[in-house]
Amino acid sequence: MQHLNELPDGTIWPHLLTAIERDVLTDLHGYVESRLHDVARGAETAELAAVLVDKYCDGLAKALRIAGLESSVRAEGDRLVRVIDPDFENHRKSRWAARPAALSMGAAASM
Repeated sequence: MQHLNELPDGTIWPHLLTAIERDVLTDLHGYVESRLHDVARGAETAELAAVLVDKYCDGLAKALRIAGLESSVRAEGDRLVRVIDPDFENHRKSRWAARPAALSMGAAASM
């Protein structure tokens, strides 16, 4: 159901819808900055940070879609994951091919 899209024209001020998208994009950028900070300090790999951003963005975009808002959030998320991990597509294909996909933690896990 697209609740906001079902409302009659003029029910919601257009600037309110723009403000919602702007706030969601601001939230996404803040989350990306946190992930980049963790990559820079060695707490996460760029690959993991990009996956986390991709999944976070999926949730934001889905919430906006459910509410009936069209947005550029998914497109911006797609751009940002590739900024974090330029090899994101190949890493995604590798994850999808892995059965089951798993996380390994720390240096001991990579030995």
